[in-house]
Amino acid sequence: MKKSYSTPRVLVAEIKRVLDAWRPTNRHSPLDEVLKVLAEGRGYETLRIYLVLGEGAKLVSHAGAAPASDSVAFGEGSVGTVAKNGITKVKDIAVGVPDRRPELAVPIKMAARVLGVIHVESGRLSSRDNILVHEIAHLIARFLTSNGKHLVRKAREKAAVEAAENLVKPYRATSDKNPAETNLRRAAAGEASRA
Repeated sequence: MKKSYSTPRVLVAEIKRVLDAWRPTNRHSPLDEVLKVLAEGRGYETLRIYLVLGEGAKLVSHAGAAPASDSVAFGEGSVGTVAKNGITKVKDIAVGVPDRRPELAVPIKMAARVLGVIHVESGRLSSRDNILVHEIAHLIARFLTSNGKHLVRKAREKAAVEAAENLVKPYRATSDKNPAETNLRRAAAGEASRA
């Protein structure tokens, strides 16, 4: 028996309801619920939402398999390319080749400003799914520029903290084989001995 999936119209209405109902006081992100609705309603295998932060895109929500990395530089892969230029990337949709995995990367943008990317991978993507994901991307863009500004601010703050933690740390020799030489070097540099 073939599983029946929700129509795009029903899914759009449900996602609009989820986004409209969310308040900044809620502890959970509505983006997780959006992906859950899409995964259950259309049978997508992997869904991810990235926000454009700094010099790349940062994963903020996913359903299905987690990616190897939670950040993508501009121009890197499908997501990085879409985040950089704001043009949808479609790969192998409706080809039906068993060893290829169709994917769709759609920009979340308001006017010409790219706010993020929705990335979908599924063996059953079609042109109808392309239209649906574009509509969802538009709803998310409207949400992120209104009621969801809080989520964007939190993601930026988190990215700034991570960037600060990854700054170049002061040089410290990792192979101090000669302790006497190391102490002389440290003394010359004005450092206290760590003996």
